[in-house]
Amino acid sequence: MPRYTYRRLTKLPSTADELRRHTVLNLPGMLHGLSFEHNVMGPGAVAPISVEDEAGVLIFTLAGRGIMSLDGDRVEVSANDLVHIPAGVPYGLRTLGGTDWVYVVLQAPAG
Repeated sequence: MPRYTYRRLTKLPSTADELRRHTVLNLPGMLHGLSFEHNVMGPGAVAPISVEDEAGVLIFTLAGRGIMSLDGDRVEVSANDLVHIPAGVPYGLRTLGGTDWVYVVLQAPAG
């Protein structure tokens, strides 16, 4: 059983009415110490395997494609994919294809 979570969000809210009814993807207590990053990895870019021992990580792909090494597994991600990586799970990132991989990272202390 993998220690990470992978989800494809097939339909994101786009109208004001849908935005009022959207599902919030959040874990209890996640706002304390929360950090947010917007990242663009160019074609061929690699982030080596690392481990966040003190923080959980959410990675949401906005555009492009990437390959994530997650706890020894290889997962391809593209637009609207969400990956939750708990503290202590090793992960690495690499772009896939000839375009930028654009994603956001939310990171919060493990609690």
